[in-house]
Amino acid sequence: MLLRVIVQNFLSFFEPVQFDMFPNMKKETFESHIYRNQQIPVLKQAALLGPNGSGKSNFVKAVNFIQSIATQKNFLEKINISKYFFRLTESNNQPISMAIEFCKDEQYFIYIIDILPTHIEKEELYLSGLGKEDNKLVFSRTKEGVSLPKMPEGTLLEAIRKMIISNPLSSLLVLNNEFPIIEDELAKTAFQWFNDDLEVVSINTTAPGLIDLMSRNEEILQFTNNIFSEIGIGINKVKVQSEPLDQWLTHTDDNNKSDLTKHLEQSLTKENEIITRMQHKKNLFTISIEDGIKTVKEFIFEQLGKNGYVGEMDILAQSDGTVRLLTLIPAIYDAISKGKTVVIDEIDNSIHPKLMYALIEYYSHAKTSGQLIYTTHEMSLLDQQNLLRPDEIWLTEKKDGATNMYSLNEFKLHNTISIEKGYREGRYGANPHIELLDK
Repeated sequence: MLLRVIVQNFLSFFEPVQFDMFPNMKKETFESHIYRNQQIPVLKQAALLGPNGSGKSNFVKAVNFIQSIATQKNFLEKINISKYFFRLTESNNQPISMAIEFCKDEQYFIYIIDILPTHIEKEELYLSGLGKEDNKLVFSRTKEGVSLPKMPEGTLLEAIRKMIISNPLSSLLVLNNEFPIIEDELAKTAFQWFNDDLEVVSINTTAPGLIDLMSRNEEILQFTNNIFSEIGIGINKVKVQSEPLDQWLTHTDDNNKSDLTKHLEQSLTKENEIITRMQHKKNLFTISIEDGIKTVKEFIFEQLGKNGYVGEMDILAQSDGTVRLLTLIPAIYDAISKGKTVVIDEIDNSIHPKLMYALIEYYSHAKTSGQLIYTTHEMSLLDQQNLLRPDEIWLTEKKDGATNMYSLNEFKLHNTISIEKGYREGRYGANPHIELLDK
């Protein structure tokens, strides 16, 4: 579970900016939005709003950046790090600095990392004292070596030092996962949170394995149908239709049947291998070998027609909004059913405002131990009477090219006022400045 994130000198974040999931305990609305069964209360969701280019997506990129560092050994080596520093200043020799506080297995952690173009300048992991007592060091790493509460000796210490020197752009979290060198299990627990409990969905995220996932997991498919039923988009049911490839080829109108068959003969040879055909981010079908038979799977949508008629349509007949929603559902399922922290960029992309409102309302009332954090432009979500607490709403704006992020919790807002109206009127900032063009 995420508690807070601090970002500095990363993309549009120049000065340190903090985002957190701490509730205002004086607010009495939506008590179910606060997790209290732990040492510190934490919110179940947060919405980030602001003009285009104000830094909302950069916050999502920051969360994804720190997760990638913590879980992928060669991540920093594969990217051009210099492009991630704040660049709208005359000179900038400072490191990218990030800190993230989170909870895993009822243990609270603070992970800090400073990055320069050539190496990780500093990396630290603490067991958080939550402001009530001192943080306890799990490890501290610099360019030259590592500090541990109980330092190893002799050849082991020298091996650790050599590993760090030879991997200047790899986090100790991921190195320790590959070659366990830290005796403290807390380092392993922290890695598991980044790897298993944090999920980031960008605006360009696709899900090539979506058909196969839903065909093998009845719970997610049922969850999908529950959401479609609750929010009412004219779809009676979504199902996965399975058919032997030879039979499917006799009636498909795919224009590349011969090329597809040749490709399958060369590349699909083993069980558990999957080939997916995508078109405009839509999962047309998947082909895999099941019980020795090449099998095609595709989504079929039972849609409501006139006088109660129910017709079957494929995914090409669905709107971009329906497909976008279908792509997001596994992540929302993970937040609700698996207790994951899910961060989604532009959650409302291609989705109608009323549909978006219904989706967030569904999550808001769901019983869950997870978190949903998302960026959006949809102002109708600023509904403190029916949807969001003020402390669940964050705004972003830019000044001199640098992003400032702040919570509506900083404003004294009575629970009867319309936050949406106040935002439209510019009372809280973070609004686009629009000048009329001269005719």
